[in-house]
Amino acid sequence: MRNNTPPNWHQIEHPVVISLKTARHHLWGNVAVYLGLFIIELLGAHWGHSQALRADAFNNLSGIFSTGLLMTGLFIASRTHDNDLFGAPIALKEQYQLGPRIQQSRFRFETIFTLLAGTIMAAIGLEIIIKGMMTFATHTPLKNPGTVAGLAASFSFIALTILWAFNHYWSRKFNNAALTAASRDTFTDALTSLTTILTILITVSFHLHWFDNVISIGLGLYILNTGAKIFRESSLNLVDYFDPYLENRYQHRIAGLSVVRKVIFLKAHYDGNLIMLRVTISVPSQMTAIEITHLIQTINQIMWQEFGVMETDVMITTNNVEYN
Repeated sequence: MRNNTPPNWHQIEHPVVISLKTARHHLWGNVAVYLGLFIIELLGAHWGHSQALRADAFNNLSGIFSTGLLMTGLFIASRTHDNDLFGAPIALKEQYQLGPRIQQSRFRFETIFTLLAGTIMAAIGLEIIIKGMMTFATHTPLKNPGTVAGLAASFSFIALTILWAFNHYWSRKFNNAALTAASRDTFTDALTSLTTILTILITVSFHLHWFDNVISIGLGLYILNTGAKIFRESSLNLVDYFDPYLENRYQHRIAGLSVVRKVIFLKAHYDGNLIMLRVTISVPSQMTAIEITHLIQTINQIMWQEFGVMETDVMITTNNVEYN
């Protein structure tokens, strides 16, 4: 349940920065596990002659890149009281003030590095698809996967299941978006390893030499699709795209207030994972300054309580005057 009082910028920034730092510390464990599994599965794929296991190994490699880039973005986003912004100088008066402009810019680095992670994932998926297609096109002799491939895939499934439980626990404890995303990704990767195990079993049991390679192409398509989705969502956030359905809900809620004549302008955007809103409304000219101030506070409170909008910048117009 949210607090009835809408947060000011200091209240917004502090828990977000703490959340970002907490997420970054816990994601180190993900990097270590994914790195170890990549090496084990890659060696297992080589010794066990399994293309599906090789694709699963590169799926884990994409997890290393995506997690590493996300951690870099989280590190930049969580920095405060600095004299630079990613190497660019910051005005002296802003270096020691927790003002929203610079920190909101830092929050966007999380989105930028997530976009880069999506690009790398898509490239890895494309490489797996091309290799699988080339294997069929060149009529490369295919072998049944060996026992070592099955053991490597089984170890990966168990390790990722444990990591998923770990991420799930901490994401719920800290209510952190980055850890929640990591938990979902790890769960999907565990299912991918389970698919690899079943593929190896089917290939060996029924002597379907081609089946292992077909599944590797399927895993490549999955990685490519996941990377493309991440790239798309991050790109839309960076160009200030916002779901028009949600904006319509915001507009209808504000327009429903008795003293609001009309919502003239409304635009929402993301700063990292924070929703920011700008709105201009028309009110009766008889309203006093105190009533206008109260209305602005009410709108901020409603948007925070009902929609989780962190900051609502309200401009109010009457026939002759504008208020911020």
